[in-house]
Amino acid sequence: MNKKNISIVIPSYKPNRKYLNRLLKYLKKSKPEKTEILIIDGKNGLANAYNEGIKKARAEIIVTIHTDCLPMDKNALQKLINPFKDKKVVLTYAWIKEEDRKDRYYPEIPDGKFNAFRKSALKKVGLFDGKTFYTGGEDVDIWLKLKKIGKIVKINTGVLHSHLNYRGNKTLEKRKQNGSINGTLFRIWGVKNPKWLRALIMCLRYPTSYGKEFIKAFIKSKQNYRRND
Repeated sequence: MNKKNISIVIPSYKPNRKYLNRLLKYLKKSKPEKTEILIIDGKNGLANAYNEGIKKARAEIIVTIHTDCLPMDKNALQKLINPFKDKKVVLTYAWIKEEDRKDRYYPEIPDGKFNAFRKSALKKVGLFDGKTFYTGGEDVDIWLKLKKIGKIVKINTGVLHSHLNYRGNKTLEKRKQNGSINGTLFRIWGVKNPKWLRALIMCLRYPTSYGKEFIKAFIKSKQNYRRND
């Protein structure tokens, strides 16, 4: 088996072909040598798609990127993986610019849109928890595990994210999904999840949507809500 320097894992569930083709065109032009691209069907959930890609990957450095994201630098991939020269680095992440907003931001917690991981570190913490997290929350869970064993580095590069109204809880479906995510995280991690207080406030603000799914997920210790929008 030929070794690779980078494995790019792209989880894909009913992708917008325009955005996916845009991403693949960029990668064809800009990826470093000895890079493999793995497009993984996300029908069994995001965490399981990541894990399938990790298991298939032939490289020690694994980059995750979503189909609706596009790196905004020609050498974005190289910037993302450079810190791994330090053996203590286990995760790097980039800033995000939403297509429908003017600002750009670093996610409070690296969320998979454009991250790089050390494969051996992921294996050490047991990979992503695909049994507990279906469409969200796996990012917080893996971040809390990885920060115990290595360094996490913020990178000065970013991606354009083409997902209308992604930020916040603007739609009913988004509120339900976020309630399910944070109910599960609160059951597992309690106040170690930095979003715990906001989650409880959201339960009070939207008791029949966010709050209802939060409680259901907390009781079941499982996030399994998939949005319809």
